[in-house]
Amino acid sequence: MLIRISPCIRPVCYEPLDSTHPGTQGFDRFADVIMQFVDAAESLLKGELAQPFNIGSEALRDCAARSEHPGTQSKQTLLTLATQQVAVGLEQCDLLRGVSAVLRADFVVFAPFPLARTSAVVAAKAWYVLTADSREERLRRYLNEELAALYGAPLPLSDDKAVQFRTDRTTDYLAVGATAGLTPVYRKNPRPWDAPFLVRGQAKTEAPPAETQLVKDLFQAAGLQERELAGLPYSLLSAATHGRFRHAGLVGYAPTGPSVGGVSPAAMGVTLEVAAHSIMYAALATRTYLYALARYTSVAEAVVLERLQQSVADWSALAFGHQSTTS
Repeated sequence: MLIRISPCIRPVCYEPLDSTHPGTQGFDRFADVIMQFVDAAESLLKGELAQPFNIGSEALRDCAARSEHPGTQSKQTLLTLATQQVAVGLEQCDLLRGVSAVLRADFVVFAPFPLARTSAVVAAKAWYVLTADSREERLRRYLNEELAALYGAPLPLSDDKAVQFRTDRTTDYLAVGATAGLTPVYRKNPRPWDAPFLVRGQAKTEAPPAETQLVKDLFQAAGLQERELAGLPYSLLSAATHGRFRHAGLVGYAPTGPSVGGVSPAAMGVTLEVAAHSIMYAALATRTYLYALARYTSVAEAVVLERLQQSVADWSALAFGHQSTTS
């Protein structure tokens, strides 16, 4: 069993594992597989799924309608919406490339998991926009995310210019929404960081879904049909992000010597199978996002499936301990 270990401060300590140890070779192979996945995804994002979009696609129609929803500042919101749905794929690739890099580093155990979670969240937000059933709904989802990001930005409330910037951008986004028949809703007794959100008509129950729900919905669409199962990836990666590695079952401890004064030397580590399995949820999220982007750009999903097939098969072999059957 291959285990990546690192120093820890606990009633345990350990002898470090360096890059010359044979146990690191499996993690180097895992890093290579992640890069194979990233290269395949990027080839799609810079090739078949890139602008200029296919004739007849929703993406091209959005680009053609770029001037139909002007705001006080924004003049081509739909063009920005369309191109950003591709750009966020490259953001996911960047994060996964980071996972690959830290997997090769000595004495690193925890760092890959928060990167994987962030990548999955980025995928889920884009997937949510891409799976809207109409242009107006797509615009609503996009604008609500922009508003949430604007109000979530660390703008100092004592800075008049920062406050005015947020006010002006809010006015702009709401003006864009008004051209699509979207109505702003403000929370009762809003705090300075509570963003308004846009709804269709008087449907005030259309508050944007929480990040947790977005990721759960994405994984349910990816094939994790049961609600409890669909929520597992986010819970697992969130536990890692919030420092609950041991509680999530990601790491283990193995005594390496006798106890001295109640402190036992031990090795802290994560197995290759656990790392590959947990981080694979980010790849699953990216693949699901790419399927949605393919539909938006009128590219056959089979193109995405075929391009990712080898790297996904190799990743599965590492995660589940079986041989890849794809040549």
